[in-house]
Amino acid sequence: MNHLSVGVCLLGCSSALPMSAPSPVLNQAIEFSLPSDRGSLVSIPLTGAATTVIDAWAPSCAPCRQKLPALHARKAELEARGAKLILIAVLADSESTDDARAALSRWGIDAPFLVDRGDVMRREAGVAAVPETLLLDAHGVVRWVAPADATAEQVVSAVAALR
Repeated sequence: MNHLSVGVCLLGCSSALPMSAPSPVLNQAIEFSLPSDRGSLVSIPLTGAATTVIDAWAPSCAPCRQKLPALHARKAELEARGAKLILIAVLADSESTDDARAALSRWGIDAPFLVDRGDVMRREAGVAAVPETLLLDAHGVVRWVAPADATAEQVVSAVAALR
């Protein structure tokens, strides 16, 4: 490949979106509202975000302990690409908002989050288990669902491919 070909590819080639996990809401618009950990109601998709990255997790979820901190560490990079990271605590009946806040603190995260106590993520976003990461475009269409073994790097790559 000559220098001109490399330059053209750098300008015109975009990375393909990685393979999505199966989901009943893939390529469908979703819309819902959940309370924040501080009590305000937040609507998804977020207004003004090119991409909304939803990370559904639970305080008692062992894989969440690894995945969420790694993704949260890439928040600035996601935001530089026009994405907004939304953490959603999917709480069991026995779990409280304080339990979720304490779990985040143990995991080294000090961030606001939304609270799902009524199975909203399952009904509206097709989330069957946590952790689950979804990418929504500016119109709320689910464009990618992270496979169970996806890394934070793969999530960032998927966001880049959506642009």
